[in-house]
Amino acid sequence: MEFYQLEYLCAVADRGGYNPASRHLYRVPSAVKRGVALLEAEVGVPLLRREGRSVRLTEEGQEFVRWARSAIGSRTEVMDRIRKKGPLRGRVVVVAGQAILGKSLPRLRVFMNQHPEVEILILRRRGFEIGRLIEQGEADFGYLPLEHCPATLHWRRSVELRMLLAVPRRHPLARKRSITLADLSQVPLILPDREASSGRRIHRAFQEKGLEYRTLVETGDSRLLLGFVRAGLGISVLQEQEISRDAKRELKIVEVSHLFGKQVEGIAWRKRGYLPEAARALMAALAPEAHPPSGSLENAASADQRTAPGESPRNSQKRVTARMPS
Repeated sequence: MEFYQLEYLCAVADRGGYNPASRHLYRVPSAVKRGVALLEAEVGVPLLRREGRSVRLTEEGQEFVRWARSAIGSRTEVMDRIRKKGPLRGRVVVVAGQAILGKSLPRLRVFMNQHPEVEILILRRRGFEIGRLIEQGEADFGYLPLEHCPATLHWRRSVELRMLLAVPRRHPLARKRSITLADLSQVPLILPDREASSGRRIHRAFQEKGLEYRTLVETGDSRLLLGFVRAGLGISVLQEQEISRDAKRELKIVEVSHLFGKQVEGIAWRKRGYLPEAARALMAALAPEAHPPSGSLENAASADQRTAPGESPRNSQKRVTARMPS
């Protein structure tokens, strides 16, 4: 019996099939099927059964998977303890949005140079997708806005992202000293996906002022946002991010956080279970300002900093409790 077989079985159980499990594991489906088949042959009873296109655990499979999860978690913790005298090792999966990943690159490069034996996988996702990936164990930790953080995760405030306006330099608004929401409502806008946190913030700002606005393009790809603006098709509101020199020559970039507020991102990880040493080290390297815990996270009761901008901790706790009942 090999640990990779346990991991394959747990992935199939979590995702209800070999194909989604293989995508999660970055393996071909035939390898996952063979690993599970060898495990069933050794155990001597079926652990999975087919139900149409889905795969479900048998009663024996449910019991076995409970043990397998415990064994995998214990193995990671024991290996961390044994390896403490040697170089940092392990595999870490991080999930975040594009703007955060761009800001993290210099620190990530330093960490990778210092710890070449740590395998890192970075997933780019939108804010509302990130919490679920961490909850389900597909990522060790990630960055997400407080509004998308489920109660099963710790959250620590880490980064504030400004909101920016990108305007072609020949556009009439580029000559204005002060731009208002009313000004923006009169021109075609190239905006982030409304399901994203920044897109929702923009929509809410216009809504609160009772202003209609015209969306020409809506996309989650910031490169496309700037591409349409550079083509002279409109102006864009977007999160703070790295903007190329060529784009800065063609566009006027103005901070408009006073109109739309700042995007507050926090670092999040599961409240239950063991977070590997490599993940804790990477978390501390990427977000030292968040003061991530350095020890076991099972009892990190004080880890949350669920305070949104302008709120006191007491008011924040009331709001989060009301929004996310246990």
